[in-house]
Amino acid sequence: MLELPVVKVEGTFAELGEGVGDALSDEIASMIDRRRSAAEAYFGLRDRGSFDDMIGAARSSLKILEQWDPEGWQEHESTAAAAGVPADVLYAAANYSDMRDVVTLEADADEGCTSIAVPSSASRDGNILVGQTWDLHPLDVDSVVAVHRTPLEGPETWSVTVAGAPTLIGMNIHGIWTGTTNIKVQGIRPGVGYMSLLHRAIRCRDREEAAAVVQHAPRVAAHTFLLADEGGAIELECSATMTVRRDLACTPLVRTNHCLEGPLAGADAEAPSSSSLRRVDRATELASHRNLDMESLRVLMTDRADGVDSICRHDDDGMPTATNACVIGEPARRSILACRGPADRGAWVPLRFQTSG
Repeated sequence: MLELPVVKVEGTFAELGEGVGDALSDEIASMIDRRRSAAEAYFGLRDRGSFDDMIGAARSSLKILEQWDPEGWQEHESTAAAAGVPADVLYAAANYSDMRDVVTLEADADEGCTSIAVPSSASRDGNILVGQTWDLHPLDVDSVVAVHRTPLEGPETWSVTVAGAPTLIGMNIHGIWTGTTNIKVQGIRPGVGYMSLLHRAIRCRDREEAAAVVQHAPRVAAHTFLLADEGGAIELECSATMTVRRDLACTPLVRTNHCLEGPLAGADAEAPSSSSLRRVDRATELASHRNLDMESLRVLMTDRADGVDSICRHDDDGMPTATNACVIGEPARRSILACRGPADRGAWVPLRFQTSG
């Protein structure tokens, strides 16, 4: 079983970054090398662009981040310094899909995730449930880590991410859940990378505040964002400049990697893949049952009914994308479980908060 490494840091934002950089310096260097190689392969197939161009986009984006979220910028700068890597190189690698798409936005293999929010009316204990698989290049599984942050200012947080990066999927002590899936929409620009958006949103006190942070941010590119607390869930389908909001009601919110009906659907930069279409249908079917609980979501994430188009994606499927991490949560209980790798191959562990909400 794949084990999930855990890093715990505390202190000022600079000290949080230093702690991550010190603890994961080797893993950060390896992550950068892997993503540099992935970028070179991507640009080589298209005969334009380079990882150096991504670094240039990251440099411009970091200037925007410094103004928009100085605390997040300080943490990133401190992480890079402690790990002994340039801050712009780390930002380019951590926000890989955003910085790559700034350089060259083209259709690619099915990159993305499966995200789910279950309404309280469908859960066994009457609490909202949330969960997500994170799917990208199979080798990224080597970089997955859980980070527990206890800052001097702001809420205690847990996030599952890649080494040296800010929040990807996580929850804070107030029960605020953050997650994302990748979509491709025209209109890319330098701006705040999606992981920095999530890292700022996870410091909020409720889902509406988190949604406002994401909606009004100077975003780089298109993503969807699932933002939840014990009272509800909000999904934002975003391009760099537009936002479509959907609220959790009596049916589950399920998302994969294509735009749904609405103003962004016509701006898709690629046709929906068979995997994205099949996963959204299968996850909707499985999440539409009654009396669901955290174990139900864990089992859902092991589903292999559709082979290489399944929710659970294996590195030995021979596809360019695999499930690198899974996380499920129950905001009302501040409960979060995670594993590295696919749900059926990773060791699931609870990520426990130290303080009360």
